[in-house]
Amino acid sequence: MQENIKQNNQEIELQIPILFEDDDIVVINKPGNIVTNAAASVKEPALQDWFQKYNKNAWPTNWASCLPDEFSDEYGTPEEIYAERKGMVHRLDKNTSGVMVFAKHPGSLINLLTQFRERKTHKEYLALVHGVFRVPHAIINAPLARARVDRRKFAVDIMGRPAETEYQVEKEFMGFVTEKVTELSPELQKELKQAMRLYNQGFALVRCWPRTGRTHQIRVHLAHEQHPLAGDVTYVGKKRAKFDSKWCERQFLHAVSLEFLHPRTNEQLRFEAPLPVDLQKTLDLLKIR
Repeated sequence: MQENIKQNNQEIELQIPILFEDDDIVVINKPGNIVTNAAASVKEPALQDWFQKYNKNAWPTNWASCLPDEFSDEYGTPEEIYAERKGMVHRLDKNTSGVMVFAKHPGSLINLLTQFRERKTHKEYLALVHGVFRVPHAIINAPLARARVDRRKFAVDIMGRPAETEYQVEKEFMGFVTEKVTELSPELQKELKQAMRLYNQGFALVRCWPRTGRTHQIRVHLAHEQHPLAGDVTYVGKKRAKFDSKWCERQFLHAVSLEFLHPRTNEQLRFEAPLPVDLQKTLDLLKIR
């Protein structure tokens, strides 16, 4: 669905694929390279802005019926919370793509926020990381906090908040498909040859299930295990980031599916988003081990 967002007195188009919509929720397939949160410091269109313009209809008169029985307005009324969040239930990093759900009114927002807080939702991601795993299936249990040196980053910290990520290796790769890389750019083939010492440990396509919802959780947990995401300029290191950007335009992380209970009917819902074209093209450059 296309909506025009005004920024610096110019109309900017955001084309957001809608996976599902009813009177209570909108489920989208977030493209990469779009910011989720609107903020004064953000100089580009955000999904919050898009949804605020998209969600023009009046709230249903019975929206309060979606509120959980245990809801307390200690931290604000449903209307106040909705005005602050603009329908945003959860977030994905700017360069992460995939399934997201937005709430169309305060009742569905509070209901879904409660499900996320109580870990009643199930999220699944696909990530391409550097290196192959000695243990193909495990749970990473490591608390996270803001990094002490660079506050824009997060890091494993014994004083941080609990965080758990389950992972399962799907495929392993070793090197690049010469024909594919040459077809993309003969110069790239030469550059990758120079950088092979950075890539001699191969790659792995990993399926991840975060059991908690900390900022940058999957990215930090995998980097902590010496398997940073391909294309992740924040955690992959400067040298790798320089070469990764030549064949992987953004961090390779995609929210494949999201499960939750419908805030009105209590029906179990599952939504899926296939791997986007840009990430699939990146994957096609790699040689299966």
